[in-house]
Amino acid sequence: MNRSTPWLQSRPTAGNPRVRLFCLPHAGCGATAYHSWPAELPAFIQVCPVLLPGRETRLSESLYTQIEPLVDAMDRGLRPWLNLPYAIFGHSMGALLAFEWTRRLQRERHPMPDWIFLSGRRAPDTPDDTSLLYSLPDHDFIEQLTRRYNGIPQEFLENNSLMEVFLPILRADIAVVESYSFREGEPLDCPITVFAGANDKSVSWDQLFAWKRHTRRRFAMHVLPGGHFYPQHPMLQTISTTLSELHP
Repeated sequence: MNRSTPWLQSRPTAGNPRVRLFCLPHAGCGATAYHSWPAELPAFIQVCPVLLPGRETRLSESLYTQIEPLVDAMDRGLRPWLNLPYAIFGHSMGALLAFEWTRRLQRERHPMPDWIFLSGRRAPDTPDDTSLLYSLPDHDFIEQLTRRYNGIPQEFLENNSLMEVFLPILRADIAVVESYSFREGEPLDCPITVFAGANDKSVSWDQLFAWKRHTRRRFAMHVLPGGHFYPQHPMLQTISTTLSELHP
């Protein structure tokens, strides 16, 4: 699969997968964030990390700064791979991409995901009282991001060459999130499970629970120990259990 489309960097799964799990990244992130997941999930789940333009092996491609054209391009790239039952996971910016992609699929009457798992992101119709970061000077941009999310690796912060590559990617992704404007639509015809760290300063309990309004199916919420980048093992256990019950 990883040689068939630039959008997917997935290694072939042993045997025949019964479900694909498309994994959408947080701001500044590539597909490598999900490379450990196949070892932590059952073999019947084919983990499909989505690689957005402008990073890793797609570094020469233009970055997106608006969500609608990004979802358009992502949909065209991934639609051929919806020929198996599938689920979608997204963390932070990835949760927003997962939600808007699923809305598009529903509007256009395509097969819906079995489940969507959304992490570290407030519901899209809840007010955001945080200050905008995209246009800040580099030093202030990094300082505010670190204070809010604590997600920039220390080795990046200490390496000017890495930051020269990483900062434009991060800034473009933050623009995707901050320029987003929610439009009313029908609730999703698929279940939603949301996750967040108990100490995540970017999302409140009420903002997390508000995702319930966006599905007419089952809804679950899990608040886990940690911050915006909380330990993943309990979350992966929940995803594994959920998809194992759907695909015994």
